[in-house]
Amino acid sequence: MPLHEDGVAATMTAMKSQITFRQVALIVLAVLVSMAVANFDKLLPHRWQTYTAPDGSFSVELPGKPTVETTPVPVEGGSTTPMTMVSVNPTSSTSYMCSYAEDESILRKSADEALESARDGSLRKTQGTLISQKRTTVQGYPALDMQMRARGNSLVDSRLILVGDRLYMVMAVAMVPEDGEAKTVQRMFESFKIIKQ
Repeated sequence: MPLHEDGVAATMTAMKSQITFRQVALIVLAVLVSMAVANFDKLLPHRWQTYTAPDGSFSVELPGKPTVETTPVPVEGGSTTPMTMVSVNPTSSTSYMCSYAEDESILRKSADEALESARDGSLRKTQGTLISQKRTTVQGYPALDMQMRARGNSLVDSRLILVGDRLYMVMAVAMVPEDGEAKTVQRMFESFKIIKQ
């Protein structure tokens, strides 16, 4: 009899171990699924699309299907000029965009003055603080790379490119700085191509 009782006890202990292991496995699985659902947009790879301007002037790769809108922006002298913005929001906390506008007053300035004026305007509009900047060129055109902290503690990476009287701004915004994706920013910046002036 004692042997039988020991066998039953051992079987019950083994069953408890199996049930406990199964419960732990289910809990871990539930946690993983809930994390995946909560971060669904961050875990999926971006679906890159190349946008080419209708006038054939430039192209850029964006991490998703872009939307295009045009809005008037003020320029020197009190008038306005249309600014076109091509943008995509691949996650709830990140935005990537390329905007451009033509302004004849740019032609009266040196490249440095035009880029610095655009930088200062961008900082004013976003209530931003400059973190870093670097002069560069894109296909021989004068450009300025900068990173800034904007209102709400957003992290903004942007590249300003001066092509004749047209100013391009390629920009990435991470509303939560930790959500910034340096590789995505770099790919978008490097994909920008002037096709014709």
